[in-house]
Amino acid sequence: MKGEPRSPAVAVGICTLLLILGYLVVRRAYPRPLAGIPYNRDAARRLTGDLAEVVEFGTRGGSFRLWFLEQATRHNSAITQVFLGPFVKPAVVVSDYREVHDILSHRDGVDFKRGKKVDAFRGILPHAFPAMETFDPLFKPSRDLARDLMTPSILHSVNAPRIHDVTMSLLELWTLKLRLAGGKPFDVSEDVSEFSFDAILSAATGLGPDGGDVKRQLQHLTAHQDQIAASSSHGGAAVIVFPRAAKSAKLAALRVDEDSLWKGFVMPWPRLYHFLNNLRPSVRAARHTLQSHIATQITSTLVQGQETPPPSCALDYVMQRELRAAAAASRPPRLTDPRILEPIYGYLIAGHDTSSGALTWFLRRLTAAHPQLQAQIRTCLRAAYPDAWRERRAPTAAELVRRPGSPWLDAALEETLRLDSPVVNIMVVTRTDTLVLGCFVPRDTPVFLNLAGPSLNRQSVFVEEGLRREGSGGGGGPRGNWDGEGPEEFRPERWLRRDAAGRMLFDAGAGPALAFSAGNRGCWGKRLGYLELRIVAALLLWFFEFEEVPEELVSWETYDSLVTAPKECLVHLREVGM
Repeated sequence: MKGEPRSPAVAVGICTLLLILGYLVVRRAYPRPLAGIPYNRDAARRLTGDLAEVVEFGTRGGSFRLWFLEQATRHNSAITQVFLGPFVKPAVVVSDYREVHDILSHRDGVDFKRGKKVDAFRGILPHAFPAMETFDPLFKPSRDLARDLMTPSILHSVNAPRIHDVTMSLLELWTLKLRLAGGKPFDVSEDVSEFSFDAILSAATGLGPDGGDVKRQLQHLTAHQDQIAASSSHGGAAVIVFPRAAKSAKLAALRVDEDSLWKGFVMPWPRLYHFLNNLRPSVRAARHTLQSHIATQITSTLVQGQETPPPSCALDYVMQRELRAAAAASRPPRLTDPRILEPIYGYLIAGHDTSSGALTWFLRRLTAAHPQLQAQIRTCLRAAYPDAWRERRAPTAAELVRRPGSPWLDAALEETLRLDSPVVNIMVVTRTDTLVLGCFVPRDTPVFLNLAGPSLNRQSVFVEEGLRREGSGGGGGPRGNWDGEGPEEFRPERWLRRDAAGRMLFDAGAGPALAFSAGNRGCWGKRLGYLELRIVAALLLWFFEFEEVPEELVSWETYDSLVTAPKECLVHLREVGM
C-alpha cells in the first residue's frame, strides 16, 4: 500500500550495495602497480601513494624533482614506477642515459608523445611549437620558424652584442657593490635573474627606453651609496644586503607567465587550470604588458612600411621575414599574427629561467674553493684576446664570438650543467603500448625521463644489453656513463683533450650529458643558452675573482619552478688587477 514502509531486507540490500560501491571506489583510488617494474611497497598500500614522501622530501630544503633521481638506486633498477596520488595511473621513471637518449631521439612521436607538457604550453602559447605534438602537421613549420632565430649569423650579429651590453651593465653594478660591501659577501640571485631577463629581452625585442632592470638597480644603488657606505663601515651582519629597486613591469609580467606555465606542468588537468587561471585579472594584465611591449617595439621599428636596417634583435628579423613574404605574395604583412609573434613570446619564457638557473649554479661552483680553475680560465682568456688584455679593456662581443676563448671555461660550464642541470627531469606519455628496458608499459602512461642522476652525475645502475631496444646504440657518444670517473665530483678536465699538436681542446662529446634534453624536442634555444653563458662567464672572470664564501653562510636550499636552482647565491668578489 502507498506509504507502507519498505521492508528491512530492502534497506539492508541498498546499504550493502552502497558499501560495495564505496569499497570499489576506494579500491579504485589506491595504486595499481604495473607488472615487473619495481616500486615502493609501502606506497602501494597508501591512498596517496608516494605523494606524501615526495612532499616531505621537498620540505627538507631539497628539490622534489631530485626525489625521482633517488628511485633507481633505491631499487637497483634503471626503470621504476611511482604513485602520485589517488585515482592516478602509475608513472614510470627511467634513470639511464642511453635509454633516455633513445626515447628522446628515436621514439618521440612514435611510441611517446608530449602529453601534459603540450597542454601546459597551450594555455599560454597555443600557436607556438612547444604547444604541439611532434606528429602534429603544424609542428615542423612552427619549429623551423623558431629555429631560424638560432642560426650562427643571427646569434653572432644580433644576440651577442646585446648580451655583451647587458653584461657590461652587470659588471658595473657588481663593481659598485664590491666597493660598498666592505669585504663582505652579498647575494646576487636577484641580480642574475634580472640580468638573464635583460639579456633575453634585449636579444628578443630590445630593452625599450627604460634600459633594463640591471641599469635600474645600478641607478638605485648609486643614489643610495652614501648611506650604504656609512652603515657597512660599522660592521654588522656577515652578509651585506643592498637596497633594491622594484623590478620592471615586464619582468613582473614574465614571472606571472612563468608561474602559470610551471603550475600547468604540475596540475592534474592543465587545460582546466589554464582556462580558470587565464580569467584572473593579474594574469590577463601580465599577458597584456608583454604583448603591448612587443607591439610597441614593432611600431617603433617600422619605417613607413619598409624593411628596417640589419636586424638588431630577433623581432626585427621576424618582421623583415614577414615583410619579404608579404611582398612576394602581393599581400599585406601579418605582423600581429600569433604564429609570428608567439615564437618571440616563447623566446622570453624559455630563455629566462633556464639561463638564470644555469648561471646561478655556475657562480656557486666558482665560489666553492676553485681558485686554480679560475686562474686557468683567466690565463686562457688573456691568451685568446691579447689585444683586449694589452689595452686593459674588456673583450668585445665580436672578439668573444670570433674565436674560442678558453677550453677550461667551456669545460667548467659543461661540468656545471652536468652536475647541476637546471632541468632535472621531463615527462612524456606513452602513445601506444610499448616496451621500456624490457618492461611492458601500457598506452597513456606518464614516463619521467631523468636528465641527471645515475649514469649522468651518479654511478649508473646495471642494465642488461638484451633489455635495450635493438638499434638503440650508445647515444651517439663514446661512453654511456661516467662510471669510474668520479661522476659525483666536479671535474671540468673530463671534457678536455689534447690534439696532435698538444693543444688543449674542449670536447663536448667526451661523455653523456642531457642538460638541454635531446632529439627533435631538445631545447631549441641551446645555442643561445651557451652563447649567453660563455659571454657573461668570460667577462665576469676577466674582471673578478670569486673567493670562497665561508661555509657557515652558505645555504644549499633550492627552489622548484620551471627549473631547479639555488634559493640564494652569495659571492665574495675581488677585482682582478689589469
